[in-house]
Amino acid sequence: MLDLAFWFFFIITPITIWFMLRIAGERINKISILNITTISIYIFSFIGLIPLYFKLDPYNLSTGITNENLVFTILLYSFISIFSFLLGNIFIRRVLQLKPLVINSKLLRPLKKQNIIMLFCFFCLVLLVLFVYLKKVNKVAIFTVFTEGALAASKARSDMGNNFPKYHRYSFFMHDLGLIVALSFFILWLQGRTIKRFVCFLFSSIVYSFICIMAIEKAPFIFFMFSLIMAYTIAHKDCLISIRKLIIPGIIFTVILTSFFYFFMGNANIQVALNSLFSRAFASSIAPTYYYLEYIPYINDFYWGKTFPNPAHIFPYDAIRYTVEIFNWKNPHLTLHGITGSYPTVFWGEAYVNFGFWGIPIISFIMGNIVAFASYLLSILEVNAISIALNVWAIMHFMTLGTTGFSGFLYDFNLIGISIFVLIILTVSGKLKIRKKSIV
Repeated sequence: MLDLAFWFFFIITPITIWFMLRIAGERINKISILNITTISIYIFSFIGLIPLYFKLDPYNLSTGITNENLVFTILLYSFISIFSFLLGNIFIRRVLQLKPLVINSKLLRPLKKQNIIMLFCFFCLVLLVLFVYLKKVNKVAIFTVFTEGALAASKARSDMGNNFPKYHRYSFFMHDLGLIVALSFFILWLQGRTIKRFVCFLFSSIVYSFICIMAIEKAPFIFFMFSLIMAYTIAHKDCLISIRKLIIPGIIFTVILTSFFYFFMGNANIQVALNSLFSRAFASSIAPTYYYLEYIPYINDFYWGKTFPNPAHIFPYDAIRYTVEIFNWKNPHLTLHGITGSYPTVFWGEAYVNFGFWGIPIISFIMGNIVAFASYLLSILEVNAISIALNVWAIMHFMTLGTTGFSGFLYDFNLIGISIFVLIILTVSGKLKIRKKSIV
């Protein structure tokens, strides 16, 4: 009976998603913040439940994921979450009538010389921050993996991220602002294929690619390639993408990621690397929720908001890094080696560890509101290389709801910071241009 219920909810979920996206006014093959975020949540919180439920993933089985009832509970929570998330979007779009304006290639406008100069200045800023960051780290993981092996590289990766003081500040300039710069130069090159623009795009993309892989992280580089495809689609294909044409990029991405697992993670052969890839991409992305349900409230009480960011300690609590705390509880042997890991997962996981079951639908509805409102605000900017880059950055930003907590989106300093930099670029040549209605 439990197997039947599992398959019922698993099959009905994509049908429900398609139906609700249609109500929200979306097309399944359209590049948009809502579409990509929804697909990300679905992929990272549903696909991996099949190998977990039927015990087909040896790695996660060895870590203790054996309780079918608990995996089924995760499926129900994921269904409730994505339903509430889409309901929040529909509320903003249908009830409050804040529908995103149309973006297509006919609306694409050129940038002025002042805008491009300011963009280049920000690229120099990215280079400066990267240089300062590399000067402060003891070892760069991408080099360490070839000279000292996978274990030493894992330690170096921890030191470059979780153990690096105020890493989020450096990450903002390197990863967030760096992506805006690389995408903007790419779109500028698509608009006018000159040697200067190509050199700017090539150099900025090489720098950003290094930023993506320097800590032997696999996903950031693939997401960068994905963001280039989206930028091209928005600028030249009116936001509509052919599902059939995604097959070849999908194969290329699989080969690249398999190579990463083979060389960087010390896998014995290509078959093991491929298995590790699919385990990490699907099963292991939702597996942490299993540990969350084991840990809260049986080992530790609900956090009641203490995982929320606490900038400048304006609130009377110290923010708890719950993903690290649960990782250390589950993997004490790694802590002995000085490896600090974390267990990030779909955003409803943080809602649960803070407020229990009822936090899942409430927080999911709120996140749906936030995504819908952000989509509307970003769509009213004049369509140009910078605004398209901002929209693609926002897609990549919000799609992480499928793999990380929600609290960072309540105090979204990254979105605010990137918006400020974009506004500086757009206003350096004059008044900010706002669209008042869509032009089809």
